[in-house]
Amino acid sequence: MLAGIGGFVDTGGVITATDAGASFHYSLAWTVVFGMIGFALFAEMSGRVAMSSTQPTWDVMRTRLGPKIGAIPLVISLVIHVLTLAVDLVGMGLALQLLLGVSYRVWVAAVALVLIVALWRFNFTAIDTGAALLGLLMLVAVAAMIKLSPDWGAMAKGLITPQVHEAPSNAKYLFGIAALLGAFMTPYQFDFYSSGVIEERWAERDLMRNRVVAITGTAFGAVVTLGLMAAGGKALYNRDVPVDTIRHAASPTAEAFGHTGLYLFIIGVLAVSLAASIELCLSGGYAMCQYYGWDWGKSAPARKAPAFNLIYVAMILVAAVIVLLPVNPISFTTVTMALGAAALPFTFIPLLLIANDRRVMGRQRNTRATNVLAIIVLSVLVCITVMTVPLLVITHGSF
Repeated sequence: MLAGIGGFVDTGGVITATDAGASFHYSLAWTVVFGMIGFALFAEMSGRVAMSSTQPTWDVMRTRLGPKIGAIPLVISLVIHVLTLAVDLVGMGLALQLLLGVSYRVWVAAVALVLIVALWRFNFTAIDTGAALLGLLMLVAVAAMIKLSPDWGAMAKGLITPQVHEAPSNAKYLFGIAALLGAFMTPYQFDFYSSGVIEERWAERDLMRNRVVAITGTAFGAVVTLGLMAAGGKALYNRDVPVDTIRHAASPTAEAFGHTGLYLFIIGVLAVSLAASIELCLSGGYAMCQYYGWDWGKSAPARKAPAFNLIYVAMILVAAVIVLLPVNPISFTTVTMALGAAALPFTFIPLLLIANDRRVMGRQRNTRATNVLAIIVLSVLVCITVMTVPLLVITHGSF
């Protein structure tokens, strides 16, 4: 469940979910259900591949796809990792600006330095678990949804079927789908999860644990996301209030619980962004080191896996430079989430092929039902991949 807080809900998830509620009411609520199914399906698959092959996912991809073809999803994945890390640095900077003053750009530089030192010096479990526990404060969004009491019937309809008639335009509605799914199912989460399976030495006896963790963790994050969207829909829909700052994203919670709710929300955003940043940094190191056969892992001291640690240091520095460029942080967040959704097929298609490879998976290869669901999810994501660039041009990267 803690992984669901730091993965399914981070800066991108908070901004896009609240903005979707403000812009589309409950007409995009179904994306939370779709994202939950897709996330759980491919997370379980990535864990099962790691357990069955006893190899990290990227090691298996290089072996089965070859070094040239396998490098395509690797490069795309790392680019999205860095852009998403920049988004979470922005989230932490904006949260600290609201709490303590001073420009978010100053805080981004400070947070980047603290993140490098913390990851280099401290045990992964302590810092990630601490950040994820603080991230439980985001449950205040669920409490705000209940307190504000949205139209439960309309929300139930939105969860089951798309309500396109509530959208300002078809293009913005489609771009909203891309941004939300990119926020829910960013590629780093699957690298992080499968690598954790290897580091914790899960085996076939842990198949049920893998399934339970993938489903319950995702469901927990989805409930928080639905709270953000529903509270945004109730408090901000038809009020012409753009969600272009963390303060605006926090306004439904502030409306429900006053200053206490506001500060709980801001600290929650800071915490989930930190947890996501930790997972992003480690996922980038995992992916590259696994692909090229270098030593990797956070359980041992940094000197035992120097390339692994230098990779995430480089990622942090590049992400910080991106944030310090003269770009609108919220627009950058929305565009990055859409690009993340467009990149998902490049990770999911190889993973699906490997999960059906009898030589790798043996009796643990995908069932027919799993393949049917996976193909449905992939079909939607491939359509998003094709449409993302035209939609970015048409909508100017906003809802």
